Amino acid sequence: MNVAADQAEAIAKRRGELRKEAQDLLRKQGGDPQELLDRAEDLKEVNEFGYARRLVGRAREQPTMDPELCRRLRHRHALCTYKDADLPVYEKLRRALDILGSGEEDLRSTSDQETLGLAGAIHKRLWQVDGNKGHLEQSLAYYLRGYEAGVEKDHGYTAINAAHVLDQLASLEEERARVTGRDSQLVQERRNLARVIRETVVSTLRRLAEAETSLEEQWWFQVTVAEAHFGLQQYDLAAESLRRARRIPDVPRWEFESTAVQLAATARLQARDVPENEEETRAWQVLEEFLDGRADAVRSVFAGKLGIALSGGGFRASFFHIGVLAKLAELDLLRHVHVLSCVSGGSIVGAHYYLELRDLLQRKDDKPREPEPITREDYIALVERMQHDFLDGVQRNIRVRVVGNLARCLRMTFSKTYSRTVRAGELFESEIYARIGDQGGSQRYISGLKVQPKAEENFNPKSDNWLRRNKVPMLVLNATTLNTGHNWQFTASWMGESPFAIDTEIDANWRYRRMYYEEAPERYRAVRLGTAVGASACVPGLFEPVPLPDLYPKEEGLPEMTVRLVDGGVHDNQGVGSLLEQGCTVLFISDASGQMNSDPRPKGGVFGPLLRASSVSMERVRWSQFAHLKSREQSGLLKGLAVVHLKKGLVVDPVSWKRCTEPADDPPRLPELLDYGVVPRVQALLAGIRTDLDSFSDVEAYALMASGYLMADRYARDLRGFPMHEDDKDAHPWKFLRLRDALEGRAPEKQQDRFEKLLEVGAQRAFKVWRLSKVLGAVAAIGAVALVVGLFVLWSRFADVVLLRIDVGWVVEMLFWFVAALLIGKTALSILRYGSTLRKVLSDLGIALVGWLVARLHLWIFDPLFLRWGRLERIVGEETDARRG
Repeated sequence: MNVAADQAEAIAKRRGELRKEAQDLLRKQGGDPQELLDRAEDLKEVNEFGYARRLVGRAREQPTMDPELCRRLRHRHALCTYKDADLPVYEKLRRALDILGSGEEDLRSTSDQETLGLAGAIHKRLWQVDGNKGHLEQSLAYYLRGYEAGVEKDHGYTAINAAHVLDQLASLEEERARVTGRDSQLVQERRNLARVIRETVVSTLRRLAEAETSLEEQWWFQVTVAEAHFGLQQYDLAAESLRRARRIPDVPRWEFESTAVQLAATARLQARDVPENEEETRAWQVLEEFLDGRADAVRSVFAGKLGIALSGGGFRASFFHIGVLAKLAELDLLRHVHVLSCVSGGSIVGAHYYLELRDLLQRKDDKPREPEPITREDYIALVERMQHDFLDGVQRNIRVRVVGNLARCLRMTFSKTYSRTVRAGELFESEIYARIGDQGGSQRYISGLKVQPKAEENFNPKSDNWLRRNKVPMLVLNATTLNTGHNWQFTASWMGESPFAIDTEIDANWRYRRMYYEEAPERYRAVRLGTAVGASACVPGLFEPVPLPDLYPKEEGLPEMTVRLVDGGVHDNQGVGSLLEQGCTVLFISDASGQMNSDPRPKGGVFGPLLRASSVSMERVRWSQFAHLKSREQSGLLKGLAVVHLKKGLVVDPVSWKRCTEPADDPPRLPELLDYGVVPRVQALLAGIRTDLDSFSDVEAYALMASGYLMADRYARDLRGFPMHEDDKDAHPWKFLRLRDALEGRAPEKQQDRFEKLLEVGAQRAFKVWRLSKVLGAVAAIGAVALVVGLFVLWSRFADVVLLRIDVGWVVEMLFWFVAALLIGKTALSILRYGSTLRKVLSDLGIALVGWLVARLHLWIFDPLFLRWGRLERIVGEETDARRG
């Protein structure tokens, strides 16, 4: 099963040669169908399904009189189409079904087992995409027809898949019967039929192997026999077949993974519920032997792929996510994460976590018996550093520093490409990410952030990650393309629009294809991490879009294009889509987004309703997304789902109409303490903190961290299948937990009032320190009164002069010449063709100078005052520390 480094390098070289050969063939007209099919088969073996699909499509366009070749071409075309990751998922599956049904063959009546097997696989994939049970029923129908055509003809392929789908349907219906209390006769019928099919597969394939001994050397023949025994819970016989399969040479690693995943799924469906000591089951032991004693690989296939989504919501979300990561580190769950999908504020902190983790994975060993193994304490120490370094970087006040440098302000004024968003990306790198070890100064490039784990050459996360104890997560930074409205993704390997969520039946917009950085135009082969994070956190109206000119050049029939990216939250503020696209079956969603609040008097007019309607639309997307996740969980597509958000557990009483005499039925009542240990009024204040990129005080940041930590402590334990470190005696003394008394409402009265006041003021985007300081508040009030009095005095002294002593004719004459001067000046500037540019430059220059002065004043005076008011020591006094100690 192990692939040597030189062998992996040879495979990569071979892949490159095959791609170049395919490109040359596609540039030519026509071609020999058999030769094109042969090249497509080679490409398929190295997972280059896109090129294989195009070559087979070209082959099918060529005239041929060989019906068997036509059949093979049709099957390969359908297979490569439905496996092509570059095509929108619904489009490729529908297209694959159309290909299968093309020509003289009718899917409704065909008995060709390969056609039926492919149709069953496609419908099963449709079920995995949308959770519609009808697709699974259709998949079963195709597989059963293949089984009825004879097990010996396809060596049990359609039969064994029919048995597996029967178990899946029985599991779904059994759960429904358990909830509704209905008769489960259909469940038993499905399980009985699955058993009969497996027994038929075993007896038939045993007879075939006795008649044709060469079958013993075929991988899929042996693993099909093993799967049949597995489903019959004949684990010793399954182990014998798997031993024979292991002796077959040169089997790719992905086939071991595919087989192990299928066997683990069968065992889970047979067991109905996850046993407490799953490692001690015979199914686990057989798989561990099959995988050469790799217990971590067995854990991967049994538990599934864990993905974490970190939502948008500015620095408020970032701090909440740090608390969540802290608890997941304590539970020792972070080592199991396969995918980290981030949006906006989640991207800022997610990139920080990834940089820290990259350093850890490249410094220390994956195996526990090595000299420097990665331990649970390493993950805790990692988040501990984040807790301090990220807060220190945020307290430099990124938003204000965007305009706090005069040279940068002038550059933003005169440059077409240097914007506030680009400047914010630079500050993310210099003020936050530069604090992480020694990784090349302040500049980081996402295109250079691939992880090469210690002692592993040519590591590939897709093929190798499942074997590791400490997974190398795929980092996905999500943005939104203004051109098309689609999800744009940055990873360490590629960038572009995700085809996963695009349904071409209802979406006719362009799709900007993803590209690997090494294949991109020269200027995009090294993309700054700050640019990617800035694009993901580019809130419309606050920051300018990130432009990507000349990335997709003008083609025949298409206009010249400049891709513009904004905040990923415009498309998917929770980052769920990227987890589903990467095949994650266990999801932990950390949602600290700015949820819409109730408003007793929403604004009228033109702009107020527009903004409110936008909030309603965003909230509807969020609700629909979580409803979709629940339906996927109920349909068996998700093995686990945990969701935490800032309004978790908060309820409000229904509002009755005026003079209502009818009481509401059982109005919900808030408990004194939410089930994760926070008093409701405090959690409501945390949910109201601003979603901004300005400076956060210690109290705001640590309170958000503590809330995320406590929620994760309550809900992460629902994710079964992963070993968790649940000994509370080993809980880490996180600094943010010093606020726990205040979150529980048990701090001394004076400190509790001060704490809640800080959180209340934290909802404001401006003048926070003025609301906290009585001195500054008095100065502001006195200044406002002095201004009103001064204006009144001026008016009373000079009103008679203005009203009585000015010559009306002189005023009219001056107004005439003033208007004439404006018209003449505007005409002159228009003639010179620089009028609008000059006005813009002068305007931007004035704004830049004023903005710089205001920013420096804020950074020198008011920001330090605000941070001083929010120091942790002002809330956690000696009395509280002693009581908690």
